[in-house]
Amino acid sequence: EVKDVAAAVRAATDGNGVDMIFECVGHRETMDACAGWVGALGRRGRLVLIGYHAGSDHDFRCHPMPLIVYEQQIIGSVGATLEDLKEAVDLVGDGTVKTIVDSTIALKDFQVGLEKIKSCQCVGKVVCLPQSN
Repeated sequence: EVKDVAAAVRAATDGNGVDMIFECVGHRETMDACAGWVGALGRRGRLVLIGYHAGSDHDFRCHPMPLIVYEQQIIGSVGATLEDLKEAVDLVGDGTVKTIVDSTIALKDFQVGLEKIKSCQCVGKVVCLPQSN
């Protein structure tokens, strides 16, 4: 189990960091791991904050100096084109991109799943199925 994601990324990239990070979790800890002096983002790297963040623990604090010195960018993204969506589905379908599913719930338990998301008690997606098996 990795305790310090940024340090693990730096070690795996010979200290360079990564070119791009897609941050989809929204917890302060995951956002803080992305940028900064000891973050996982490399020189001229781009941090893309995707969609909305559940719960109230999503304050993002980043000192501007690393952004300037390392010429990093923080980009917000709320949507995509239809072509982007098709490409994303293809990437997941062929196994290039792995999805993380926290839990699968029945439609009757929708409210429980929604509360889990709102309280930031999940890692990955909560999938709601119309019928439970």
